[in-house]
Order: sequence, then structure tokens, then C-alpha cells
Amino acid sequence: MEPRHFWRRFIALVIDFILLSQLAFFLAVPFANGESLRLSGGLYQSISCNVVSLEENARAYFSGQGISAEKGSLCVSYQNGFYAGSDLLVSSETNEAGEIADTATTITVSINRAGERIIPVFPVVLLAPLSVLLGMILMTWLWRGQTVGKKITGVRVVPGGGEDLGFVQAAKREMLKFAPAILLFTLGMLAPDYTLERVVPVLQNGENAAMALLVLGASTFMYILWWVAPLIWWNGAMPYDRFIRTAVVRATR
Repeated sequence: MEPRHFWRRFIALVIDFILLSQLAFFLAVPFANGESLRLSGGLYQSISCNVVSLEENARAYFSGQGISAEKGSLCVSYQNGFYAGSDLLVSSETNEAGEIADTATTITVSINRAGERIIPVFPVVLLAPLSVLLGMILMTWLWRGQTVGKKITGVRVVPGGGEDLGFVQAAKREMLKFAPAILLFTLGMLAPDYTLERVVPVLQNGENAAMALLVLGASTFMYILWWVAPLIWWNGAMPYDRFIRTAVVRATR
């Protein structure tokens, strides 16, 4: 039986994803100001929080949201050492140590350095998926079926005929490989209320849980059907390779 090199391919994918997503991060660094335009997706994140007293207008705002509090937590975050914005957390109750209680209701508000409420934008969230997809296509095409990860793990994508992989074929393969992620990303752009970031809080609050479970269930089924089931059905021959008649083989040196 022909080896599928699953673990080599998996490790290669992890390496490529980390490198390309971090490339997207550093491309966004010159434009991010840490205020309205914020960084995200860094390999290393640090957050420091301090208890601060709330001004009268802030207390009134949170009171209107159902939380009466005199103090809140000002949290400053950094991504890969770069300033990535500040958030004000106000909770309905604290424990004996002065920390947020497990049963508390917490509201988080993004603020700038002047303490004014803002609506932040995270460019890396959009840039990273595009960078990963485009980077995988270009590397696979330019390096004759290899990416950085595949070079490290010693595998290569080849067409059924044995010739070099063309640009169109490389693009088809990578787009089919990430088809579930592309579909869910598009859904998130068209219907933001059904993204994972929105679904999890809905489940926690018990609001419209049936719809949230449907979205999570459908997403999980897509990933299993496309990426996990072939490991059992076809011994690791992934559907996108079968559809466009490519194979992953050990690279010759």
C-alpha cells in the first residue's frame, strides 16, 4: 500500500501555517496603532491588568448595562511584544481576593489611551487567512510541489503524470484543501452573528442555543468529513488529492 506520509504532511502544514500567519502579523505592524487598529494573532501574548476607579459617566454606562460597580480592571495587551490595545473589564461581583468571581457577569469595553470607548478593527483576522492561502499556492507552484514545511519534512506534491505542478493545479489543490475554512470564513463575513466568536458567548448565556449548536455541529461535521474521515476511508488519501489527481511523495534530494 502506498504510504500517505500523513504525519509529515501534518507537521508541514503546522509549520507553514505558523510562518504565513506570522507574516500577516508583521505586515500589519506598521499600520497598527494599538488603538482603533489593533494587532492580533501573535505567537506570544501578554496581558497586564490593574484595578482602577470608574468615573461617573463610566459608572452610568455600566449601570445602564445592568452592572453597578465602583471599580473595574484596566487590561493592556501585547502581541509579540507590540502594544495591542487596552480593555476595561467591569464585573457584577468579585471574590474575597478582589478578582472576578466565577458567577459574575462581566462587560468588556475597548478603550484608547485617553479612556474613551472605541470600536477596534483587527486587520490580521482578515489578512492571515489570505496570506496563508496565497502563500501556500505560490510556494507549492514556485518550489515544484513544496512549501517551507514540506521541504523540512521531506515531502512533495506531484501530479499523477509525474510532471511539475502548474499554477492552476496548485491553486485548485490548496483551495480545495481549505474549502471548509474558506466556506466558514465567507459565512462569517456575510453573517457575523454565526462566527465562532459570537456562538460561544451565546452558548454561555443560553440564548438561542439551538441555532448556536446547529452552527457548531455543521462546522464540526464539515471538518470531520473533509479532513478526518479520509484517514479512515482512504488510508489518508485526502479528497482534494483524489479530485485533481495529485499525490504526496517523499522528496528526492
